[in-house]
Amino acid sequence: MRSHTPKTLMTRVSRKKVEEALLADRLGLDDEWVARGEQGGKWVEESIAPTGLPQFIRDTVGRGNDYYEVEGHVKRLVEAGCRPEVLYFCLGELSPDATAIREGRRRRSVPGEDGEFTLVAERTEGRPLATREDLEAVRNKAEAARRLIHRHQRELLLVADTKEFRLPTGMMTEPEDADDALALLKEFLSWVARLAGAYTKPFEKTLLKSKGLIFLTAYVLSHAQATKVRSLRWMGVDNELAGLASLVTERARSPSDLRAKLRKFGKDHPRLYKLLVRKLDELHSFHAGR
Repeated sequence: MRSHTPKTLMTRVSRKKVEEALLADRLGLDDEWVARGEQGGKWVEESIAPTGLPQFIRDTVGRGNDYYEVEGHVKRLVEAGCRPEVLYFCLGELSPDATAIREGRRRRSVPGEDGEFTLVAERTEGRPLATREDLEAVRNKAEAARRLIHRHQRELLLVADTKEFRLPTGMMTEPEDADDALALLKEFLSWVARLAGAYTKPFEKTLLKSKGLIFLTAYVLSHAQATKVRSLRWMGVDNELAGLASLVTERARSPSDLRAKLRKFGKDHPRLYKLLVRKLDELHSFHAGR
């Protein structure tokens, strides 16, 4: 592998691109919502959607009238064409754990009593995203480390030639010898320096505010059809949606407000909006075929 000294690129990535990457990650749009693969010689398909109302709803509204109202909204929306599992999934995005994950905590899977695994937020030290000035220090140190390794490469290779130290493993391209390993390390440090130099801090709090509501809104507006409903308590798609969202979030939500939030998301991030709708459609089709 031929080593070379790369040119430092100072071009910044636009804030919008950084924000879209952050949104895709925090909303789970990069994850598989319907996982498919082979297990034990059999083709297996599994959905991320739960089979019942999220536990946080019971904890929030209790077992009184509000809980039965939630169940009523879900039942009528299912009659209108939605799948209960997908509604449960969308409601789960309004939970405190889902909110914590969007705020930056790690996801972890917890087995429930029914054998299903639930994604919850793992407690981590809360640290806001760094500023561009913070990343400047990363860039400078990565470049300094690369230059220092390059300057003392002969000495490092002499030590490597003693065969007392194994070559590093775990990289996509396995080095053939110590010279290759050092060249790869310098390339990686240059790559890190370029990433740090291109960083622009996103407006994290503003970007992620109220994003849990877009899952339920997008799904219900896409799949609920008033003509299918025969229930005397049917209030119309918009009012059923708003009533359900209001109960679960314990805050009055109007249909126009919910539609406006989804419309703004679609206008600001059209690619992510299309991806969200496609993944909800995939989840709906999976459970509709069961």
